[in-house]
Amino acid sequence: MNCNVGQYINDIVARSGLSQADVAREIHVSRQSLNYVICGKREMSLQLAMKLEAYFSLPDGELMKMQALQAVQQRKQTIRNYLCEQLVEKNAFWSYNVKSFDVISDEELIEKCFTILDMEDIDLMFELFPRKYIQKVWKERLAIQGEYMQMLNIMIAMYYFGIKEPEKYLAKVERQHINKLLKNS
Repeated sequence: MNCNVGQYINDIVARSGLSQADVAREIHVSRQSLNYVICGKREMSLQLAMKLEAYFSLPDGELMKMQALQAVQQRKQTIRNYLCEQLVEKNAFWSYNVKSFDVISDEELIEKCFTILDMEDIDLMFELFPRKYIQKVWKERLAIQGEYMQMLNIMIAMYYFGIKEPEKYLAKVERQHINKLLKNS
C-alpha cells in the first residue's frame, strides 16, 4: 500500500475528473487547505479526512490510517539515518566506504548499535525494529562470541531482554552454536 496520503488523495481527485478546487468547494473546505495536505505541507485533520472519505465513498478511517502509517515510516527512516550517522561518525564501518545508508543491513546496524553506541541510541533502535528480531540478531551475532563480549552480553541480556541468569543463558547459546557448527561440518 502506498502510504503517501497526499498523493493518494491527488490520484482520487484526478480520477474523479474534478479539480482540487471543485472537490474543496463540494466538501466545504478551502482549496488551499486541501492543497497543503496533498502537497504534504500540512497534516490532514480528522474532519477533512472524514469529509473526503464520505465524498469519495472511501472506508471510514482509511485516510487517517494512511497518514499514521506515513508518519511511522518517516519516523523510522529518521531514526535509521540518525543511528547510521552516529555509527559512521564513530568509524564503525571502517572496512568499507558507506556512500548510502541503504547498504547497511539491519543485522549489521543492530550489531553495531549494541557494540558501539550508548544506551540512549540503543533505545532508539528498539523503535526501529521488533524486539524479537533484535534479540534474534543479538543471539546469532553477539551472544555467541564467548568471553570476548561476555560483560556486554550479560548487560544486554539482563537490561534489554530480562534474562534472569545471563551467564547460564549465554553459555547455553554458545554451546548450541558450537554444536550447530560441528553438525554442519
